[in-house]
Amino acid sequence: MKIPRPATTAVGPTFLITGALGALWAVVIGLVIIAIPVYLAQLTATSASAGWGTTMRTASAAWLVANDVPIRMGDVTYSLLPWGLLVIPVVLLVLAGRWAAHVSHAQTRTQRGVVIASAVVVYALLGLVASLISSDANVATSSLRSLIMTAVVALLAFGWGMLRTRIAARRNGLSPTRQVILRAGGIAIVTLIAVSSVIFLIALVLGFTTAIDMQRALNAGPVGGLVLLLIGIGYLPVMLTWTLAYSAGSAVTIGAGSVISPFVPNSVPTELPPFPLLAALPAGSSIAQWFLPVIIVGAGVLVGIWISRSIVLPALKRAGVAAGASGIAAIAVLLATMMSNGSVGVSRLRDLGPAPTLTAILVFVLLCVGSIPVVLAFGRRPVRSADEGVVEPLAVSELAVVAAPAEPVMTETLAVETTMTPSSALDQSDTQIIALPRSTETPHE
Repeated sequence: MKIPRPATTAVGPTFLITGALGALWAVVIGLVIIAIPVYLAQLTATSASAGWGTTMRTASAAWLVANDVPIRMGDVTYSLLPWGLLVIPVVLLVLAGRWAAHVSHAQTRTQRGVVIASAVVVYALLGLVASLISSDANVATSSLRSLIMTAVVALLAFGWGMLRTRIAARRNGLSPTRQVILRAGGIAIVTLIAVSSVIFLIALVLGFTTAIDMQRALNAGPVGGLVLLLIGIGYLPVMLTWTLAYSAGSAVTIGAGSVISPFVPNSVPTELPPFPLLAALPAGSSIAQWFLPVIIVGAGVLVGIWISRSIVLPALKRAGVAAGASGIAAIAVLLATMMSNGSVGVSRLRDLGPAPTLTAILVFVLLCVGSIPVVLAFGRRPVRSADEGVVEPLAVSELAVVAAPAEPVMTETLAVETTMTPSSALDQSDTQIIALPRSTETPHE
């Protein structure tokens, strides 16, 4: 008798076509979104001829910049990019990945890998084509860098959209302690973003007059103002990252030999481009700025309070959860700081931004200083029992159900009922009626 082999699902061309169509859709929609303000800006320009060829080349270069590809304009290389614009290709690729997962019905790991690989290859090849189209004597991008960066963006974003349900299932399958670490790390990241946003807004309000003067000096006009607004939105994450690094105590380089720090006054002034967001940069240091790291510690306190209310653990494990959450936030800060470093001009505007490693270490230490003492002082300890030992850690969302024996336990001699019999309607006194013990012996006939 032959034993039937398990049926295997073959990898057909459907998976290749689905991934390729998803990547093509993301590229086309992204180019259309970026080409609209580019075309409007060229229409209002007096020295440039607004043609489809020029618009296509400029939009292709802007699309590559949105995918975090450095660009060279003349003799100047711009590597400090407005990576806030990265949200456009990322959102489109995530939506394309969700669509591909729904249409392809990929079940096995191999099938999902084929869909993702086809999308990455097509997206990267189109990035290479965009680099070749947009490069001329005045504007140029590296073909190899374009190929690599677009492939990385497609792999992460399209892969997330394709595997989001499986990733969520894996996350929900983790232990309660690991789930709390991940959620606390996310809360720490959101808190740091909120803190840096508030500090940056206050600094921008204080330098509002300078920002208005810069805006008037540019004289961009209505459409140019719209383009400048989009560029400002793209550079907003960069400025928030600089603000966070500055608040943590790390020095931020703003020119050749020129740095800003809350503890060290800037002795080498530098001329910055007339960009309104740069008006938030402090001109000097004061005693009030020395207390900025305390705000990061306060963010750690909030994270520690959330951890204390979310899980029951021994003291050392609670401290480990707080340190793990601070480590996740520090990794996110490290990546954001690396993306917020680069060049925006000639030699005096090269190597701008804070030191990534130092900034991440400072943020990690400050968050730990705020969160670990809180979880040690206010964290809920597991209940100890003399017979059972230490109870396992439980998340707040889980319910501890204590099972009672179904039947009363009978001893060899006597079993005494401990349940109080309620008084009847005729008995209105407070006297407790205690039942007599019943014997386990068999009654005599």
